[in-house]
Amino acid sequence: MPRVAILGAGGGIGQACVREFAEAGWEIAAGDVDDATAAAALAGAPGFAAAVNVTDPDTVAHFAERAEATAMVYAAGINATMPITDTDFDVWRKVMAVNLDGAAIAAAAFARCMIAAGSGGSMVFLSSTAGLRGEAGASAYCASKFGLVGLVQSVAAELTAHDIRVNAVAPGNVDTPMLRAVARDIAQAEGSDPEAVWQGLATAGAACRLVRPDEVARLCLALSAPGLGALTGATVPIDAGSMLL
Repeated sequence: MPRVAILGAGGGIGQACVREFAEAGWEIAAGDVDDATAAAALAGAPGFAAAVNVTDPDTVAHFAERAEATAMVYAAGINATMPITDTDFDVWRKVMAVNLDGAAIAAAAFARCMIAAGSGGSMVFLSSTAGLRGEAGASAYCASKFGLVGLVQSVAAELTAHDIRVNAVAPGNVDTPMLRAVARDIAQAEGSDPEAVWQGLATAGAACRLVRPDEVARLCLALSAPGLGALTGATVPIDAGSMLL
């Protein structure tokens, strides 16, 4: 049975990844910020759940060693909405710590384990269309996701010699609790109606709809499977056409 480690398993996309990989016959190592969240994310799927602080190299290294995974999905992430003139740099550093530093920590830990195992592997990192095009009021989030795209390309170049593929997925607006929180933050900053902001986000793409978490999870699954062995260093948008506008 193939094994995948999913960091940020308790989020909307992380939970969808657990479901999709389990249905495809994978064993899951589900990691999230605390034991209860990780266990709830696993939800009876084969494997184990563990509390993982993605900003702590030792904890991530232990999780990677225990997982013995041939694939890793980094779905951990947080957002922040604030104008650059009023940036709270404590918040900025927290966004960078989870979205970018944590991704680098995971890449290092899982690369060591996969190289030692000698059987190749795959890593998929959740970036965003905000990592491909800047968005007003989202400087911290955009900077972290742009940085993640560069990290993926660099790590992919290093690990091709070990038959380890490294790719990123760039979702647009996904129907998750995190996007709901973004809508509330934008509405508060603008003094507008949260539901009106939500409807604007929900119809932002050319397809005029939100991306579903299971759609993102299926793309992560496809990138993790050996059938796309020639694809590495790529960032693949899944955005209901938002980048077309």
